[in-house]
Amino acid sequence: MGIFRRARRYLTRKKGKAIILFLLFLLVSVLLLTGFSILSGTDQAAKDLRSNIGAAFYIRPYEQLEFNSGQVSSTGTPTITQQSIDEVITAIGGELKAYNTEHYGYAKGEDLSFVPGIKHNEENNMGQVTAVRDSQLSDMFLNGDYELLKGRHIQPDDDNKILISNELAEENGLQVGDTIDLTHAEFGNEDGAYIDLIPQKTAFVTAKIVGIYEIKNSTDDPAAPTAAKAVNHIFSDSQMLVHLQEQSKDVYQGEIAFFIADPLHLDDMLKKVEAISSIDWENHILRENDFQYSKIAGQLQNMQNLVLALIVLTVVLSMIVLILILTMRIRGRIQEAGLLLAVGKTKAEIIGQFILETIIVLILGYILALLFFIPVSGILNQVLFGSLVTHTTMGILQTGGFGINYLHPNTLHSLVLVVGECAAILLAVTASSGAILSLKPKEILTKMS
Repeated sequence: MGIFRRARRYLTRKKGKAIILFLLFLLVSVLLLTGFSILSGTDQAAKDLRSNIGAAFYIRPYEQLEFNSGQVSSTGTPTITQQSIDEVITAIGGELKAYNTEHYGYAKGEDLSFVPGIKHNEENNMGQVTAVRDSQLSDMFLNGDYELLKGRHIQPDDDNKILISNELAEENGLQVGDTIDLTHAEFGNEDGAYIDLIPQKTAFVTAKIVGIYEIKNSTDDPAAPTAAKAVNHIFSDSQMLVHLQEQSKDVYQGEIAFFIADPLHLDDMLKKVEAISSIDWENHILRENDFQYSKIAGQLQNMQNLVLALIVLTVVLSMIVLILILTMRIRGRIQEAGLLLAVGKTKAEIIGQFILETIIVLILGYILALLFFIPVSGILNQVLFGSLVTHTTMGILQTGGFGINYLHPNTLHSLVLVVGECAAILLAVTASSGAILSLKPKEILTKMS
């Protein structure tokens, strides 16, 4: 009778023992499938997280102050030129995903009524303008404080295009596609009254509304003047303030944001940027933002460490329990081994039968564990990774997505795992067969008598 037939007959005859072994392998396989899937999944999730959220750093100028005779006065806010920005872009290289510039000013509009603030009059009927390269990269939109309601965002090639708030649009009956005649202005305070410091108007533009935004998470101070109210905030392209003579071409006084592809390269990027001599670092600072990547990556690493410890514990305990069970079973089969030796079977054939029996039960248990784990992996994936997108991704800069099941068993990994379990079975059965391997056929037959 062949080894396969003997193994099948034994498992059929000893159903109770086979079921116990089957349940053990089922439990161990589920635990190992879960553990190794989480290890692999967290690694892939970390890579996807890096490529999706990226990172950013900002070159921020700060107002220069001087103290003189106990008085504090401003010497102005420094600027940064497009030449310096181009040097930063060169230093970043292929890591750059996008960048944004900001400059600030004020504007009045013919027949445009801004939402009144405190001490409102025709003189201070103006709104603040933030001129940007790409409005969707502005912090207020990235952070969710503002949300585009209609139309589109300001884009790098725009000229005399603006975004206005929903409240300002309703105040004036404006829609996307309408045009507004604007002129320059400068907000000031004189004798307790808010005034326009540019009484003589020499610069005018006709601006087209390309988008209307809604303010989600920002409230105005009741004491805010008209020009400082959030609802009167206008976003324009970089050219409009140049046309209004409030900005020199390719010169910016606001924060410059650079978005890079990989958070792990952020520190290296900052070192390269700090070496750029055309930027006066006495009055500019670097601010970094990895969009919580380091925090989430740390959580993923902690998860991996915990799972790895559980895998080691599972393997060690499983091997101990398996060896104990197999040792007891094989010792109870000394008589069977003696009979097989008596009919000319070798020890290798006998041990091979024991290994084959155990592997058959293992494979059955592993298949059932795999069938069980596949549907469960989706639920577990949502529990472990479903919250990664929240508060971390920048939809505008995403290059991938998180709508995948990181725990779905990989075919190659599944095969490697079952081969690894079979190798463990080989060691366990061999170790448990010491009673047979250490005795000579005559001694086994003597024990039988």
